[in-house]
This record gives sequence, C-alpha cells and structure tokens, in this order.
Amino acid sequence: MNVFVKLYATLRRFAPDDVELGGTFLVEIDTPTINGVLKSLGISAEQAKIIMVNGIRITDYNHNLSPNDTIVIFPPVGGG
Repeated sequence: MNVFVKLYATLRRFAPDDVELGGTFLVEIDTPTINGVLKSLGISAEQAKIIMVNGIRITDYNHNLSPNDTIVIFPPVGGG
C-alpha cells in the first residue's frame, strides 16, 4: 500500500535526498499502520512524537491507514 509522507525538523534526514524542504514523498508500506510507516522509514517511535494523518492528530501508533493517506511526522518539540 502507498501513503504520502512529510517529515519536519530533525526527521528530514529520513526523507529521500531529492525531496524539497516540506515536500511530500510516496512510501510503500507492508503494514498499513503508523508503526508500519515508521518502520519503513527507519524512524523510532521516540523520534516521532507528533503525527498527523490527513490533518488530524493521531496518538495511536497502531492507527489503520488507507491508501494515499498523507502522514505528517514531527520530532519532539522543546523550548523554554
């Protein structure tokens, strides 16, 4: 199954080299869940703290995905 992914901040290093900043890229996954996307990209759950699917924040890493969903992943955010 294919989904679209956007990675931000420190997670950009997991995107293909030819993807522009803030760009979306296609990912083929075997397991249609957030965990499946993370696994296919080599991103740990600790690195992916804010996840949105089609504009809705998701906290369940076992959330089922549909073909052509858009997944946006952010690392932990800090500041002070």
